[in-house]
Formats: sequence, structure tokens, C-alpha cells
Amino acid sequence: MLDVLRKRKRSWIIVFFVAIIVAVFVLWGVGSSIKEPGEETLAKINGEVVSQREFALEYERLVDFYRQTNKGTLTPEVLKTLNLKGMLLEQIIQRRLLIQEVRRLGLNVRDEEVMESIASIPGFQVNGRFSKSQYLQVLRAKRLSPSQFEAEHREQLAIQKIYAIVLDAVRVTEEEVRERYGLAQERVNFYFVRLPSSQFMSQAEIQEEEIKKYYEQNKEALKQPLRVQVEYLEYPFDLFSSHVQVSDKDIDEYYQANREKKFHQPQAIRARHILVRFPSGAGAEQKETIRAKAEGVLRDARAGRDFAQLASNYSDDPTSSQGGDLGWLTPGELPPSLDKAAFALRKGETSSLVETSLGYHIVKVEERREEKTKSRNEVKDEIARTIKAERGRAAATQAADSDREKALSATDFSSVAKERGIPLKVSPFFSASDPVPEIGPVEQFSKAAFSLGLNEISSTIDGPVASYLIRVKERKEAAVPTLETVRPEIEKSIRAAKAFELATQNANALLQELKKEKDLKKVAKGHGLSVNETGWFHRTASQVPKLGALQEIRPGEIPISTQRPIPDRVYADKGDLYLFAFKESKEADMEPFEKEKDRFLETALQEKRQRVLQGFMESLKAKARIEVEPRFLEES
Repeated sequence: MLDVLRKRKRSWIIVFFVAIIVAVFVLWGVGSSIKEPGEETLAKINGEVVSQREFALEYERLVDFYRQTNKGTLTPEVLKTLNLKGMLLEQIIQRRLLIQEVRRLGLNVRDEEVMESIASIPGFQVNGRFSKSQYLQVLRAKRLSPSQFEAEHREQLAIQKIYAIVLDAVRVTEEEVRERYGLAQERVNFYFVRLPSSQFMSQAEIQEEEIKKYYEQNKEALKQPLRVQVEYLEYPFDLFSSHVQVSDKDIDEYYQANREKKFHQPQAIRARHILVRFPSGAGAEQKETIRAKAEGVLRDARAGRDFAQLASNYSDDPTSSQGGDLGWLTPGELPPSLDKAAFALRKGETSSLVETSLGYHIVKVEERREEKTKSRNEVKDEIARTIKAERGRAAATQAADSDREKALSATDFSSVAKERGIPLKVSPFFSASDPVPEIGPVEQFSKAAFSLGLNEISSTIDGPVASYLIRVKERKEAAVPTLETVRPEIEKSIRAAKAFELATQNANALLQELKKEKDLKKVAKGHGLSVNETGWFHRTASQVPKLGALQEIRPGEIPISTQRPIPDRVYADKGDLYLFAFKESKEADMEPFEKEKDRFLETALQEKRQRVLQGFMESLKAKARIEVEPRFLEES
């Protein structure tokens, strides 16, 4: 499930753009606009303050959502990779700018509109009807007052009105979509010549003055950070757990204490999902059109067509790239109406259409796991391992605490190690951002090393597999290295830049010659270069055959064709230069387009709307004065 979340994380921004996933705000909490005087400022958007408290409340709710979805596997390291803080700040900035635009335009949302919208949210309904008690119960569970939620919901509805204004003029024509489809499905084959800049290294001459100039201009970039070297004692949990004895009584007691919490397996399904999304601000007529499309997809699914392929082709959900795979789900993880429909299905069954505020959903259950509590015999080995691991960890920490007391009493570190029967280890010099060899990225180990003075001993540090005691042996303060120390590095950088410049000059000269000759093979032969063919590929492909996945060259961004076989420029990627020329193409098969024209038109319209919304948001940001506390940027 965590992998899915990583893949979906950008969909938070997309969801915010379309502003229709109100259910998320209901189930997981909305942003707090409570501000108190004197609070520390985290950011300012056109003078409006975002306080540390406001951000902390929203961040806590966001982390809770991810933690519940991840079933306890959300570690601090995983949190860093998700960059939730940066993502949340971006969302807050966007929301503030939109609300400011609401005020500028004088857009109002009537009380009746707010109440009607809230009443339509499935999470506040019982048997399909709005329930005030259910409404208040959900808000209490999320620590929200009705006035706070309704104010936030009013803002969200106002934002939807802005989007409706922006999107009102967005149109796509059948001709432009047909042309786009034809270009995307056309297969092409290009000639190419590759000029590696490494071949020009020997021609790149470097002067002493250039080295000195580079050194003076890049001193800060060359500056070496503070580095420390530590002695440390390691107390592996496995070593201590190997001496732990676990009795039958221990297993019985652990099983009884954790029977419901750890050994109860709730009902679960592994499902795939297709969402045919409502356009933003869709009316009854549009919804009927969307329903007809969804019913066609449902007929195909029930007729036995591959559900994963249908999801890839038709679903508007971020999971479409994984064939609609939702992974394993337990009751309550989906919106109520969808949850009820999904868990009513047997293995292999496909649901009817389920309508939510997002659109029409289709769910197929691929596997079911019934509710069960594992017996004591089934889990006794697992329990024994758990108890040994827990007691081993405790014993390791206790041993480290005891040895620290000895070390503080002037006992030499090496003597402590010898008495305990473990080696005294010495790290190489490392900076705060470097993982320590043999230790890995243990955050507390690094923090302790850089908070201690010379020869000071840390408190016991618990890592994932061991406890540690460390003593700072030596410190090397941050400093700019001497020119002679970094001379090889500077020479390498200058030589690489000059070689690339020479390669670029040569490639551009070849391009000018090609524009006159119109024959890449003839031009290449005159310079002793070989010409290759890419082989057939679609212009929408993520990589070019024989060249692989290029970082700076997208196949669709090489605009050569039968009418225009020579490009206007040379292409560069990872230090290599490429000269392309058109060889041949195969026209797209337009039959699938004609069969599913309406779907392609709808998809193109949604994509264009999203681009327009993104452009609108970027224009608001470009005109805004946004100030973010530098310390926050460093932390995130």
C-alpha cells in the first residue's frame, strides 16, 4: 500500500485543483484557519500569515491519514521520502491564493448552498439521507467544530466557483483531438549520429588562470562541511536476543494480551477499481453522458474483458497506471457507498455502478480473506521470535546504559569494550548528511555525533538493529580546502565543460552541413562518423530505442517528419550530442479513435482543463508575494 501512496502523492495536488473530493476533507480533516496572536510565522502569502500552529495541525492530520493507510509502516525515513511537509505547504499556499482571489472577485456562497452540499456528502448520510447526528459524530471524531468545518467548506465551494469561471471557455474540437491522436499513434524511425563529449577531452586545454578563477568563484560550493570522527560501541539486538529463553507461559501470556490486537485478521479484499470522473461543476446532462460511458465500460468488464486493461484505458483514477489495483483493503478504507458495494462482492465478481461525488466507480474483487483470529499454535513461533527480539533489545539498551555509567566514571572506552566482549570501533570522518559506514542512515547516531563536544560520551542511542554509545574522537571544522587539495576536481570540471563545448560546436557545424546536403549518411561519412537507426517507436514513448531513457530528450519533442526531415537544432543528453534525421513513418490506425471518439474527446477536454487550471494557479503564484521561513525550507 505504501508504494501506491508514493505513486499517488502528486494526486493530492490534482485533487486540490479539481476541488471535488470533498469526502477526503470529511474523513480526514480540513485545514485549520485558527490563528493565535504571537504565534511563530512559517510563511506569508501576500502579507497573510501561515502560523506554525496552523501548519502543525494540518500536518498532523495528513500524517494520520498516511499512517492509517500504511497500517503502522510509516517510519520517519519514509516520511522524508514522501516530503509531506513540502507538499502540504504548497497546498496551503494554493488555497490561500485562491481564497484571496475569491475575495478580490467578490464571489459569495449562500448558506443554502453550503448546507445542500454538506448534506450530499456520503460520509454524513445514513441510508442515503443526511443525518445530523452522523454529521456531528464525524466532526467530533476529527476534532472539528461545525462552524469551523462549514467555514472551510464554504471556502471550498467558492474555489469551485472560480474554477467554473476559468473552465467555462475551455473547449476541444474533434479535429484537434483527431490530429493529436494520429500524431501520438504514428510510429517513426529516425537516423541518428552520436557525438560523445568524452571524445573531445584530449582537445580541451586548461590554463592555470582558469583553475584559479574557478577556485575563487566557487569557494562556497567547494567548502567542506564540519566532519567528525567517533569511537563507538555497538550492542546488536540479535546478539542479546540469542541468550533469551522463552517459556510456554510467556507465549500464553503474550497471546492472551495481544489476541485481538495482533492476531485478529479482519475481513479483507484485494480489488481493482475504475473511476469515470465527473467534470468539475458537471450538470445533470453531463452526468448522464458520463453514466452512459461508465455503463459501456461495465458491460465490457462483465463480458470478460481484462479488468486491468479496462482500468488502464478508461479509469480517471491515479491507480489506472497500475491497472486499477487498490491492493488489500479492510472495511472502512473506501468511501461508505463504495465500501459497502465492494465488500458485498464474492471473489471474481464485479460491482454495479457506484456513484460518489467523484463520479461512477466499478470495483472487481480478485481475492477475499475472511475474518479470522489465529490460534495460539499457529502463532507460537512468531510470538517466541517477538519476545526474544523485545527482550534482546531491552537487554542491549540496558547493557549500553550500564557501560555508559562505567565510561563516565573515567573507565577507558577500550576497557569497557574488552569487559563486555565487543569490539571498539572507529568511524571514518563523516558530515551530518553522510550515512556512517557500517551504521547506515541512523538519524540519532548522526545527531548525537554533531551535538557532542570533543571526548564527550553520548547517551544510549537505539537504532533499528543495535544500540550504540559514541565518543567524539576528532572534529574537522567546516573550511574551504586549499587549491592544491581540490585541483584535480576543478581540472576535471573545467575539462568536461570545455569538451562539451567543443562537441556542441562540432555537432552544430554538422547540422549546418546537413541542412545543405539533406543526407545524413553522406555528411557522416565525410567526417568518419557512423549513422544508426533508432528503430520503430511511437512519438509518445518514454524512451527512444537503442538510446534508452534519455533525461533531456523526449521522443515527442523531436519535431521531424516527412515534410520536415531535418531538425532545427542539435540535442544533448548527459554530455552526449545527438544529430537526428527523419527516415520513415507508419500512419496511425484511426479505427480505435472512430470507435471511441467520445472518450478521447472527454479525456482531451479533462487534460486541457487541468492544464488551464495549473496555468491559472501558476499565474496567481507569479503575481503573489510569497515568503517562506528559510529554516522550514531546510527542514523539509
